[in-house]
Amino acid sequence: MIHPVQFLISSRDGNLLFCVIKNMIQVFKVDVKINNCSLIGEWIDEYDNKQLIKEKVEQEQMRQLAGNATKKMKTNDGSIIEQPCKEPKVPVPGPGAPPLYQYIRCLTLSDDESILVACTDSDKAAVLFKVELENANCLSLLKRQPFPKRPSAITFSADKELILADKFGDVYVTSLECPVTNMTPEPVLGHVSMLTDIAVTKDNLGKQYVLTADRDEHIKISHYPQTFIVNKWLFGHKQFVSTLCVPKWKPNFLFSGGGDDSIYSWDWQEGKLLFKFDVGELVAPYLTDFHFPPERFLLHDGTTRKELSVVKILSFEQLPYLAVIFEATKVIFILECNKSTGELTLHQKLELNSNLVSLAVAEMTNQLVVSLDDRKNGQEELIKFFKYEDGKFTEDESKNSAVSPILKSSLERNTISQVDADSIYPLYHIAQLRKRGDHYS
Repeated sequence: MIHPVQFLISSRDGNLLFCVIKNMIQVFKVDVKINNCSLIGEWIDEYDNKQLIKEKVEQEQMRQLAGNATKKMKTNDGSIIEQPCKEPKVPVPGPGAPPLYQYIRCLTLSDDESILVACTDSDKAAVLFKVELENANCLSLLKRQPFPKRPSAITFSADKELILADKFGDVYVTSLECPVTNMTPEPVLGHVSMLTDIAVTKDNLGKQYVLTADRDEHIKISHYPQTFIVNKWLFGHKQFVSTLCVPKWKPNFLFSGGGDDSIYSWDWQEGKLLFKFDVGELVAPYLTDFHFPPERFLLHDGTTRKELSVVKILSFEQLPYLAVIFEATKVIFILECNKSTGELTLHQKLELNSNLVSLAVAEMTNQLVVSLDDRKNGQEELIKFFKYEDGKFTEDESKNSAVSPILKSSLERNTISQVDADSIYPLYHIAQLRKRGDHYS
């Protein structure tokens, strides 16, 4: 079985496709003029975190020995009996423990598309690559910077500083030129809840701001780089916020979504909620038994209570449209935005045969690309492209015929992408952000 593409991004012109499969990144160059697609880059995360865990155990042992210095055993004449320091052992999960995934979680490109950043599970690191298309392997490793907690979202500032949010609620900034350090970095801002997404934008005067969203329904807007100055909060969500989108065609607008039945349209500079677009009835036909809450939270009163979760909201460079996908569904919603009022309306629905996993856009050429969980359909379609013509999005048959066979062939020959059903990365995890009764007890 081929592991589904769990995450993908596209270059702005759509000619480069970056795919994540387990702990591997593959880069494909697409040339539809000659109906060709080629693998031009690959990187595999082979980091062994056993040594890292061993070092942490050893550090903890030394800390405990130092703390117990005054309690050391002594002989009758008062001399100290030195205690031997045991060889640190790497903890091994016991029976019944959840599986550990050494996978890549996040992927992003710098604005000039010269730097690629991936976040790894193995050592909770941000791995930076230089994208050099003239090389045989276009990914050149620049550095690997570990962080205290597992990264959950990444972006770049206007001056190419990497801004990283983690699951502990902290945000860190690192420069591409800074050497790798084992020292614990200091966070530049934080939340009291898990961070889910991060974005950087500018106001009308050119001043930068960093926007952060969390599991506790909050959107925080902070000055950058003076992140200790909070500009404002945006309140209105009733459930977790999982994705933020600032469109280039209206940079004072912000669109957000998560566990609510609405897509929120904001003027973040004014701190105003402009519009709430109800998606509950639109998405309901595409929800399945997967979308029921856990059994203990069902009301058993005849209501379905299926719950939706927004995975991603993306925009284009010029078109006033948003592409929205929901977890474990088979449809892409294209929403049209009124540039004057921020009001959203449904423009189009794109239905597919398999569940969507990840969504990317080629901003300049108005293309969409999605990765699919096609396990139930024989994995005939791992990814699918859409193009914009005559006011509508349609399947890009030439690009699909050029890319899909080569991608599938590449993954069939790769031992990393060949897995059994139990080794599939958890593709649907956004819904786990929803807080329930046991999170308040």
